[in-house]
Amino acid sequence: MDTEKKLILFIILIPVVIAISGILGGVVVVTATKNMISTQNNKFITQTEISLQKQKLKTIVEIALNEIKELKNPSQEQIQKTIKRLGLYRKDNYVFVYKILNINGGDKFAIMYVNPNKKELQGKFLSSNKKDIKGFAFRDKMLELIRAKKEGFVEYYYKKPNSSIIVKKLSYFKYYKPLKIIVASGVYLDSLALLQAEYKAHLEQIDSKIIRYFIFVNVVFVVLVLIFVSIVAYKIEKEFYKFRKTIARGEKKLKYKLYIDELTNLKSRKALVEDVEKKKFDCLILVDIDNFKNINQFFGSQIGDLYLQKFAGLLRKFKKHIKKSTILYRVGSDEFALGVLNSDFEQTKKLVLELHKFITSNQLVIEDEKFDIDATVVAGDFPNPLKKTLLALSEAQEQKVSTLMYNEIKNKEKEEKFFKLRKLLKIAIEKSQITPFAQPIVDKSQKIIKYELLMRIITDDGEIIPPYFLEYAKKAKLYPKISSIMIDKCFEFAKKTDILCSINIDMQDITNQKTVEKLRSWTKNLNKPIVFEILESESFLDYKILDNFVEEFKQYGVLFAIDDFGSGFSNYKEIINLKPHYLKIDGSLVKDINNSRNSTIIIQNILILTKMLGIKTVAEFVENKEIFQKLKAIGIDEFQGYYFSKPIPISSL
Repeated sequence: MDTEKKLILFIILIPVVIAISGILGGVVVVTATKNMISTQNNKFITQTEISLQKQKLKTIVEIALNEIKELKNPSQEQIQKTIKRLGLYRKDNYVFVYKILNINGGDKFAIMYVNPNKKELQGKFLSSNKKDIKGFAFRDKMLELIRAKKEGFVEYYYKKPNSSIIVKKLSYFKYYKPLKIIVASGVYLDSLALLQAEYKAHLEQIDSKIIRYFIFVNVVFVVLVLIFVSIVAYKIEKEFYKFRKTIARGEKKLKYKLYIDELTNLKSRKALVEDVEKKKFDCLILVDIDNFKNINQFFGSQIGDLYLQKFAGLLRKFKKHIKKSTILYRVGSDEFALGVLNSDFEQTKKLVLELHKFITSNQLVIEDEKFDIDATVVAGDFPNPLKKTLLALSEAQEQKVSTLMYNEIKNKEKEEKFFKLRKLLKIAIEKSQITPFAQPIVDKSQKIIKYELLMRIITDDGEIIPPYFLEYAKKAKLYPKISSIMIDKCFEFAKKTDILCSINIDMQDITNQKTVEKLRSWTKNLNKPIVFEILESESFLDYKILDNFVEEFKQYGVLFAIDDFGSGFSNYKEIINLKPHYLKIDGSLVKDINNSRNSTIIIQNILILTKMLGIKTVAEFVENKEIFQKLKAIGIDEFQGYYFSKPIPISSL
């Protein structure tokens, strides 16, 4: 080939090579750029989406768990109803609940209480050894996290509801020890894969355009390829910006749910806590609807929800009515709050009275039913307005007044003590620190014939708290949980000992259906006698309920004792109707028997009655030999007091 032809070929080949190089180079550059952006954006999308999903799952579980805690030792059916009422019984927004039988796992480590996606599993035993498609024992991992932290996230592969597809799933679990339940929620991460696939489709669509651009531009001039690369990069960034905005909107929506109460559209308790930190108002007014639980109980939760919505509307109406600038919150199931700006003590007190009058002078009309409104309205200022209003509410309820300012509380130390003791009680419940102490009851020869099991709390420091905390427990609405723990431990001890055991039963126990059911279950399976001591006091408001309780449990072999008889509320007719096996004479009479003729006369008259009815007598507070000898001489059957023994831990017996 001559030089001319070579030159012509060279001239022809140079543009072709340049064009091909430009196309290939352009494709390489664009592909590399696309892959780099795609990798970074996919990573950003994945991290952001998973972070949002985790926050959402935690929020859902916390909402469900807070409602379940209010139920006080709920059954499976009650938990299911609560989950349904919260709107968390749907496939796209759901909660599932385990009842734990063995926290260490095993073939029957739990019972499935709630599972909206697989209702056939509800009420069935679960195995912790179940593995996903990759052999990962996700339930064992869940239990490991719960034992370490009481909560955690687990990722595993699971079959999607109503589908044969197995996809990656993210679940959040939280363990609530007092009820031995795990509340959890999960999300299938195929939505994340769809998000990434959608983004990838956008990139592929743009990529095809890029290649056409490069072929066309290379024919005209290879240099223009760089311009088109810049254009494409801009378009990719623009597409990614759209996705980022979508994610931001989702995050904003989630934050809205955290800070706005879904039922009333008022600001939530979380919003109130943050507003207190930012000092967005000067004082806080707390409104507690009296007896709201009765509305839920007698009319149902649907009417209850409408009641709360109407009540929120009433507060909005009041807000428009007054001149003060206020912020409205819903801070509990039946508690609302108003943050008031630029208000001193006198102005706030006037506003509290005005608000109470406004509320109680209105009626709520729901489905042709008219409801009168009763509420307790209290107020507190900075610092710690939340704590102050709760203290004021507690004091108002104790004094049975409808309005109260924190500054009007005379005995603040008592209320401070209440809050400290409530915290101690909650820890004691969580750690099961409530324990029985046994005090012997002896016969005339001082032989031990019974143990009375008395409630005590042993703290982490080893301190033993005597039973004065019971009144605080009732005030803090924690008594049913404490009583439940005590009943279980007393019966467990009674099963192991050959000596008759006596446990104290309060009127709150007798009127609490869950507690009665627990007592019924224990006594039916105990297969030996046990004594229920019932306090003889002004709490005997309904003898019919008490009569029915005593009559039923006598059938199970339970022996009954009336405690503190003669303390000032004795109703001989009703006591005769109850036909108890024992009367425990009040300690104030026993202690004074050697110094008070009246005490001796009262005890002797009680003995006349008991001998005629075949009821045995027990004297409490026998502190010395002289009292013991005098009681024995006049005919008392059994004795109890420090002269024989102080209460001792059951672990020492």
